[in-house]
Amino acid sequence: MIAYLEGKLVEKNPTLLILEVNGVGYCVNIPVSTYSNLGEIGQMVKVLTYQQVREDELKLFGFSTRPEKELFGLLISVNGVGPKVALSILSCIPVGEFQRSVLQEDLDALTSISGIGKKTAQRLIVELKEKLGKVDLGERKDLREEEAILTPAVDEAALALMSLGYTKVDARKALDKVTDQAKEALPVEELIKRVLKYTK
Repeated sequence: MIAYLEGKLVEKNPTLLILEVNGVGYCVNIPVSTYSNLGEIGQMVKVLTYQQVREDELKLFGFSTRPEKELFGLLISVNGVGPKVALSILSCIPVGEFQRSVLQEDLDALTSISGIGKKTAQRLIVELKEKLGKVDLGERKDLREEEAILTPAVDEAALALMSLGYTKVDARKALDKVTDQAKEALPVEELIKRVLKYTK
């Protein structure tokens, strides 16, 4: 399984890119959101990938952020939703907004996505609501920013809060609010104290 590719961007359009890695050109299907985050032709870029293997073909799908890749995997697990529809969803709506729409059972928001009718929207809610309630798909602008935001102290504090009964999503939201308000990096203990005070 190819987890990611890092190489020179040879060609790109809103649905496809060609990446040269060690002299080999990889054709990767992408959503529009990933296209917007790509660098210029000739630059070195890193793309997270999902590899689909079938009897008659092998396809690669690429994403600029981990939440995009995780949501893609969840989407294609839904009955009747294939890679093409999943890419369309990622191209039409931000990851966090899609997650909120499913959790709030917002049919209007989901059916506004190109190619998603009422039945498919209802299926997405039924099959993904519980799964999306257990994960944090907060969007990051790119891989570097994602890695910078997920500091060891914040990660450790999130695990501690989850052991106290918080869901991963609630823990991350509370920590995001605390870190946004703080003027400096806080130690694990202080992060937990402030979250507990904030959520009383």
